Amino acid sequence: MLLLTVTEFRNNISKYMKMAFTEKIAVKSKDGIIELTPNKEIRVNPSPSNDSYFEDPQNIKAIEQGIADVKAGRVTSVSLDDIKLMLGL
Repeated sequence: MLLLTVTEFRNNISKYMKMAFTEKIAVKSKDGIIELTPNKEIRVNPSPSNDSYFEDPQNIKAIEQGIADVKAGRVTSVSLDDIKLMLGL
């Protein structure tokens, strides 16, 4: 891990941003240490309570697929009695 001062990082930001994809880079400031974590996409947790379920990209993908299915009419309505029957209750 490479630990940098804020000044060193600021003076060579492009260099260290590129390096972060191949090695761990951290920047030390008066308030603490910030680690650079490279990623190919931005993931924002949509949950108001920050529920970790929404951290998993597969869960988000399933939700988005469900929304697309509803919009395309690929869903079937079920009643509470239907659900109980499916669950054997």
